[in-house]
Amino acid sequence: MVSEANWSKLSAALFRPSAPDDRTFKVVCKANDHYTKKEFKLAIDEYTKALSLIRPSSDPKKSSSFSALIFSNRSASYYQCKKWAEAVKDADQVIRMRPEWPKGYFRKAEANIQLGKYDEALKDYYMAQRKDPKNTQIPLRIAKTLTLKDNQEMNLAIYALIPGRDICLHTITNPIQNKIFDFAKDMKNIIYIIADLDTRKCVVVDACWDVDGILKFVKKKGLELVGSIVTHYHFDHVGGIPPPPFDQLRVKVSGIYNLMRRVPKLSVYMHPADIPYVLKSNPGMSGLRSRIISTPDQFTMTLGNFTLLRFIHMPGHTEGSQSILVNETRLFSGDTLMVGCTGRLDLPGGNLKEMKKTLTDRLGNLEDGTVVYPGHKYGREWTTIGMEREKGVIGRTRR
Repeated sequence: MVSEANWSKLSAALFRPSAPDDRTFKVVCKANDHYTKKEFKLAIDEYTKALSLIRPSSDPKKSSSFSALIFSNRSASYYQCKKWAEAVKDADQVIRMRPEWPKGYFRKAEANIQLGKYDEALKDYYMAQRKDPKNTQIPLRIAKTLTLKDNQEMNLAIYALIPGRDICLHTITNPIQNKIFDFAKDMKNIIYIIADLDTRKCVVVDACWDVDGILKFVKKKGLELVGSIVTHYHFDHVGGIPPPPFDQLRVKVSGIYNLMRRVPKLSVYMHPADIPYVLKSNPGMSGLRSRIISTPDQFTMTLGNFTLLRFIHMPGHTEGSQSILVNETRLFSGDTLMVGCTGRLDLPGGNLKEMKKTLTDRLGNLEDGTVVYPGHKYGREWTTIGMEREKGVIGRTRR
């Protein structure tokens, strides 16, 4: 599978033998350069210009191949700009011109996922897989789409907010905030919104770094935020005063305290063992204790009418680390379990003995089909209990 980051370089090599003239070739190279620099709007402009320069050729197949490559790259650029419908239209052009290529189907499927058209996305992923059976990424995309479709059937929506992509976007007026946002991008946290689509009520998991951005996203989706869940007390998950030596900078990270102030009736759910540490890094929350709900092992809550959340104590990364099992099929693991690894044990609260017990007994007893949403994007955004069991990360008990 060719990554998006390397696609421009590959495209440049592919364009050279089939470009109709030097001028068009230079425009396409300029577009590819913009794409590599993540200047996607400029890339779209240049790809559009290149398409306008193409004239009828004596070799229609070569000409259409060149055009199809441009449409494919412009589709990817539209996708990055979150213009999903335009991305689908360009992908359709690729399929029309070169139906034997897998990339047109793949591009279309990716955009249709964002439009919530999961059946259509699956159809195109399966077609892409038929064209490129050795591609190891397509089965993962199919699995993710099936999960999204299953969520939809449960009236459940899960949104993953990633700093630098969905939140923590630079502003012109606040350079200090921009530095914090850069740090957030390096930390690779994932903030989750869990929503019951029947009632539009939602909770946020590990609200940190950009409360304004989180609330803006919730409003855009037409949701009502009714709770904030903490998987563990580390500052990159709850905000507040960062640990030494960063505390000397006198900078506070936006997090659950800011969220509680912005949403007056919001309840915050955290394990009792981690509450003192959260209050220490967020002293302003001491006056809001009545809105902090302690969640001991096996605590449950209902979101909306049909979405059940079960809190499972999973010490190891911190004493009060907890994971949240939604409808017994979706696990929000915080820093207890990532893709292919566990959370660090050399930080305050880390305990190797407890982590081993968590991996063997607590996580090991979950169903293989349980989808896991980790607290950081180290590689992929999701995994399953079965996948991690096969890797030997968690206990070998099979169910």
